[in-house]
Amino acid sequence: MKPVSELLNILIVEDNPADCIIIREMLSSSRSQISEVYEAEVLSQALQHLATHRINVVLLDLSLPDSFGTDSLFQLREVAPNVPIVILTGLNDSEIALEALNKGAQDYLVKGEFNTGFLVKSIKYSIERKKAEEKVRISEEKYRQIFYKNPFPMWISELDTSRILEVNDAAIQKYGYERAEFLKLCVTDIQQDRECAGGKLPNGEHPAIWGHKKKNGETILVEFTSYPINYLGRTAMQAQIHDVTEKIKLQHELAAKKKQIIEAVLTAQENERRAIGIELHDNINQILSSIQLTLGYALEHPAQMNELLARSVKSTALAIEEIRKLSKALILPGNIKNLGLASSIEVLIKDILPVTGIKIDLDTLGLQENALSEEQKITLYRIVQEQLNNILKHSGSSAVNIRLLTAGKQVRLLIQDNGKGFDPRANRKGIGITNIMSRAELFNGKVDINSSPGHGCQLEVVLRSRTPSSNGTVYEHL
Repeated sequence: MKPVSELLNILIVEDNPADCIIIREMLSSSRSQISEVYEAEVLSQALQHLATHRINVVLLDLSLPDSFGTDSLFQLREVAPNVPIVILTGLNDSEIALEALNKGAQDYLVKGEFNTGFLVKSIKYSIERKKAEEKVRISEEKYRQIFYKNPFPMWISELDTSRILEVNDAAIQKYGYERAEFLKLCVTDIQQDRECAGGKLPNGEHPAIWGHKKKNGETILVEFTSYPINYLGRTAMQAQIHDVTEKIKLQHELAAKKKQIIEAVLTAQENERRAIGIELHDNINQILSSIQLTLGYALEHPAQMNELLARSVKSTALAIEEIRKLSKALILPGNIKNLGLASSIEVLIKDILPVTGIKIDLDTLGLQENALSEEQKITLYRIVQEQLNNILKHSGSSAVNIRLLTAGKQVRLLIQDNGKGFDPRANRKGIGITNIMSRAELFNGKVDINSSPGHGCQLEVVLRSRTPSSNGTVYEHL
């Protein structure tokens, strides 16, 4: 046993002077490092010594004038819970001494049955045992703090029956049961199987997620971790629960949102292909068919060949020009990155003006291009391109006004013409407006059309802009 190295202060609580003298002589004859030996004939005096002196061990007689039996032990422990106590008892009081050991005393000695060696050994043993008990107490206190005050719900259950033996505060709050109600439950009363839990992730994986039923009948999805522990001398299972209901819900919502975006992109692509098909069929194909018929007629009528060949050459040039315009509309305008959105639209307008004669005014003074991503610039360019194409084909306009501006967290595009207008509520055969709406929806934008027969058309598109921070980083406004 590790020796006690510090100087000891010992308190003898004994109302028999002869017994006190014997114990004092034993202590003085021992080689123990003893500093002071205090005496008390009654319990009240002993309590006073404990309050005014640093005592390392108490030698306690359970039969005192003002206290008897384990009551003396309880009162001493209440005043000095960390001081080891050795019981001094007679031959007839051995049962009381054993009871005292069960209730917190460290050792006992029978008067007249011990010598100096036994006394010193008992004192050292009691001090070491008290230190060990204190370490266990501190360890248990730490465990209680970790278990009961853990922010995650936890419980301890029997290994065989799954009956809940203990539960922490977080579990009581999460599940809604009182502690007494919890301790009447088994884990199987709360836990559902995985199929009932509905914890399957959007990617098809099915992790260790279970459904747990709360007292109010609500089912929550949890990650459930359990491991064996020693609980009051037997093996039990300690479980920790992590509520992932909102996490799973958010994952499903994100998956659904991603699906919607993909569908919108595919729809826009299909509309784009349909528009190309219509353009090839209704315009270029007709021109080429006309050329074919003209050349065939020229072969059958040599006298008119020169005139017919000249007409075919002119039609071929027209077909080439239409294909060039269509290709230019399909190919991503590289000058958006080099010149910017405003300059790219100006180039588009310059290409249109010579062949249409329409007056087109462009106002971009209120536009902050650094608030837009490249994808947003391309989207706005395509919308302008699409609407100008609609105006040229269907409106009969002589003037068009285009305005682009940044307003707070939004970018607004307004295109207004003085053409014949239309009823926006009527079914439209074309896909131009549908394409514009699909493009705007990709950026959570909105499209408003104000038109009526004979009063032209005003198209307004609003997209959410992005604002650069002071360090140059660009943030999306949602």
